[in-house]
Amino acid sequence: MDNILSGPAISKHDNPKKVMIMLHGYGDNAANFVHLAEPLDLDEWGMHYVALNAPSIMPGNPMGYQWFDLYINGVYISDAGPKEYDVINKIIRENVLKINNTISLILENLKLEMKDCFVMGFSQGGIMAFELGRSLKSKLGGMGIISSRIIKKNETPNFIFQQTPIFISHGSKDDVLPISNFNQSIDILKKDNHNFESHLIKEDTHTMSPDTIKLFQDFIKKNI
Repeated sequence: MDNILSGPAISKHDNPKKVMIMLHGYGDNAANFVHLAEPLDLDEWGMHYVALNAPSIMPGNPMGYQWFDLYINGVYISDAGPKEYDVINKIIRENVLKINNTISLILENLKLEMKDCFVMGFSQGGIMAFELGRSLKSKLGGMGIISSRIIKKNETPNFIFQQTPIFISHGSKDDVLPISNFNQSIDILKKDNHNFESHLIKEDTHTMSPDTIKLFQDFIKKNI
């Protein structure tokens, strides 16, 4: 099914109470990313973890996937102008719809509701997580945006999404997405009155470190 994404699942529970949707970063894949569920999980959560593969294979890397290309018409995303961003936004909207459709199917199969669903995105996956939130008509259980950024848009805030608890973190020495991306994202969250907590992880680079996992684990405990 073209509008449904695939990926592996990890669960210790026959009848899970919650589900975590995991969106990997640029050039990664769901089979690799899903293993983060193991250090993150606590038995009492009753959590079912599903990592989704992005729809497109990264050029030159048959094991890597991308939510959108970093080069649009030969222009790197950091140098993209309005024309390139129109292309990127169209791809993001299409893939957000696929993520939403997939989550709906997973929730239906597990007999759970959107409020039982957490979404975690790393790097490019974090961009997709937030864009998914912009489109939703139901509150999520929570969202993690890790070593990522929010693409600035002049959109009317989604009141329902404003109620979803958001965790956002970034490494102080991130060499892939500079800390300026974190600061801009915090400004957007404040401006749109989101319910969020933010963490700048000292000495971390572009990674999901044990410190980040512990902080995100504490966030889930508060909101599960």
